[in-house]
Amino acid sequence: MLREDLRQRLIKEYKNAAEKMLSTNIPPRKLFYFSVLFSETQRVLNWQWDRDHALIHAVTQHAHTQLAAALQSAAASPALPVNWEGLLNRLTEVTQEFAEHYESIEPDNPNREALCEILGKISEISYASTGNGSYLNDKGELPI
Repeated sequence: MLREDLRQRLIKEYKNAAEKMLSTNIPPRKLFYFSVLFSETQRVLNWQWDRDHALIHAVTQHAHTQLAAALQSAAASPALPVNWEGLLNRLTEVTQEFAEHYESIEPDNPNREALCEILGKISEISYASTGNGSYLNDKGELPI
């Protein structure tokens, strides 16, 4: 587990990102604030390696990349039926859930099951922005 000073830094940044995401309805801005999850995690990994944080970095960076690409594609060709408002509101909710979870974990008990559950939700949200994910969401098989 991370040193306490690094854990406190992440708690502060994750909570701030969630608050900022909640304060805007502009999709690229929501993604900008979401990027804090992987960028701050990467900074902390430079000071202390931790496998859980490498997973947080990988999942959140992939989700950001996928969502940003889908937003750009939607701007160029709005044929893909993505419910951006619902998708990004859900991303905001899950980011808040992540920040709250991270703050509540014990330093010596990272509660990996809950962490994997939250990271799985982030993965579902990013998948819903793809063509197949949007189709599955439209059919009700990938509820977001």
